[in-house]
Amino acid sequence: MITRTYDGHEEYIISGNNSLSFHGSIIFISLISCISLFIALGFTIKGYWIILPFAGLEMIFLAVMLLYCCHNNSMYEKIQIFEDKVNISSKYRKNKGFFEVNKYWASLVLTKPKLRGHPHKLYVRYKGREMEIGVMLEDKERLELAEMLNTSFRKGINNEIF
Repeated sequence: MITRTYDGHEEYIISGNNSLSFHGSIIFISLISCISLFIALGFTIKGYWIILPFAGLEMIFLAVMLLYCCHNNSMYEKIQIFEDKVNISSKYRKNKGFFEVNKYWASLVLTKPKLRGHPHKLYVRYKGREMEIGVMLEDKERLELAEMLNTSFRKGINNEIF
């Protein structure tokens, strides 16, 4: 998901589709755990005690997976475009860190996939260094981002007085 804002400078925030918040995950885990443990206790009273530990293990596994998903939902890429520079900050598995480039000397590179069905890759290159952006996006969204960034990078170049 790409969010574009203007606040004295252009800013693009690329993040995943956060369909469930951390608070929502806690409520979901609590609700499912109560139902599952209530059923397991019913079976325990009937004499099938072996169901109770497995129900507990299932709930622990569910909680760990939902918390892992919440951690992945907190990942983002932020691209700020000022008059003369571009700041890229990223909190993603592959790209962690900060990348600052001169707007007029930076190049935006969109590489074609080597195999059919694989996604394009989008890089910002400057002085022999590069950073991949739009990692979380689908291929169609990555192409749209490349188009938006290309116009933003080139904005103001022809308007200067020499």
